Amino acid sequence: MGRYVIPYFEGLDESLGALAGNAAAARVARNITTDHGRLSSAAGFGEYIAQAVPGRAESLYVFCETDETGIATEYVVAGTENAVYVWREGAWQMLFEGSAGGWGFLSYKKGEDSILIFGNGVDDVQCWDGAAETSCALEGAPAKGKYFALHYERVWMCGDEAAPDRLYYSRMLDPNDWTGDVETPEIGGGFVDLPTFDGGVITNLYGVGGDLCILKSTTALLLYGTSPENYQVTRMTGEMGTIAGRTAAVYGQTGYFVAAQGICVQSGTTIMLQDDRKLPRIFNGSYCEEQEDCTERMNEHFGACATGICFGERLWFSLPLGKSERNNALIEYDLARETYVVHDGQSVVSFARAGSMREKLLVLCDDGKVRVYGAGVPYAAQWMTPWMDFGTNSEKILRKVSLYGRMKAENGMPQVTVRAQSERGSKERILMHDKWEDKLFARRMRLGGRRFRLNIEAAEGTQFCFTGGVEIETEG
Repeated sequence: MGRYVIPYFEGLDESLGALAGNAAAARVARNITTDHGRLSSAAGFGEYIAQAVPGRAESLYVFCETDETGIATEYVVAGTENAVYVWREGAWQMLFEGSAGGWGFLSYKKGEDSILIFGNGVDDVQCWDGAAETSCALEGAPAKGKYFALHYERVWMCGDEAAPDRLYYSRMLDPNDWTGDVETPEIGGGFVDLPTFDGGVITNLYGVGGDLCILKSTTALLLYGTSPENYQVTRMTGEMGTIAGRTAAVYGQTGYFVAAQGICVQSGTTIMLQDDRKLPRIFNGSYCEEQEDCTERMNEHFGACATGICFGERLWFSLPLGKSERNNALIEYDLARETYVVHDGQSVVSFARAGSMREKLLVLCDDGKVRVYGAGVPYAAQWMTPWMDFGTNSEKILRKVSLYGRMKAENGMPQVTVRAQSERGSKERILMHDKWEDKLFARRMRLGGRRFRLNIEAAEGTQFCFTGGVEIETEG
């Protein structure tokens, strides 16, 4: 009699191939979490604003306006294919009607007033103070930008379709004045041209540390310096850019974004790939070509819809997989544990953080509704091991599988299925328990083969948490 223990659970990792190098590293990890080595159902997305945004939803932003008494009010703002709306007084109210989508947003504190700056690169840049019925054109704006950032008390802007390589900056502490100053150039506004002569166009910009990162479709640039007389621009090593600028997310002193090759990490003047070998089905085209059932490859048109955010020391990327040209999967990456998990069940088109401590993760879904992570019913979940031969390729019999944990469901009986597979077939057992208390689930099976894998699946609405890993008994 043999005893094999998987002591804890990890996220998705296919870097070692189909056969177990680490049996705890999943080959499928869908709608689950593995925090602290436990296997748990991931939280769902609950209703935040039930009324759908009019038109085709594209972008989400949370604007915080503080009045003279110090009381802060949050406004949820959504961009569509030709307009920007704000959720106010129980309804979506139009702030501005434009001629295109692709909106970018930036909050700015001008004196005692909080203002929202936004644009689409086609229409005049707009601003809104949180009180007016509609927005108005940003006075003094020199171009029609759609990417915005703050850098040393200046507003930076780019994305004008008429000047796709030009980066504009305002005067210090004044987003309404973008003019230069001959006598004291260090306080003036102006622009920087950033041609790369390879067909690349700017796809986003963001501040990281004391620098400004400019993403282009073919490469990335870093602007550093504190004022116009000492601005310098350098091309980052790594030669990687992205067509999906909206995936840019910042954590600490590091920037992240999704490129065709995988998740990129920008640190200083260097860009390198995250360990995307863990996700070959998504980012490795040659791997997918070898797999007849591979429908998880990132769609080549991902630049039009992919989006990302950093929330709770985790990166979240919404991507289109397979033949879909709309986002249909969420990639969650735990920065501390270097663990991936895939979520489905919602088509997320944009993210935003909300709450006084930015403790809420909001998502704008393809149906135009705004939802919040952590408040919904768990989706159907799955965790699957690699193939395991238990140290020998000889014939053996799997006799029993044991897990320790708890489960519940708000409606009906919770249900988790444990399926053992070998080259000879499969056996499955159903785990059911109607109390949220720890219990040993030991299920006998009799399945022969040379190698095996376990598949743990939970029905939609079932909340579960297994601790202590999995114990497998074999014979032979």
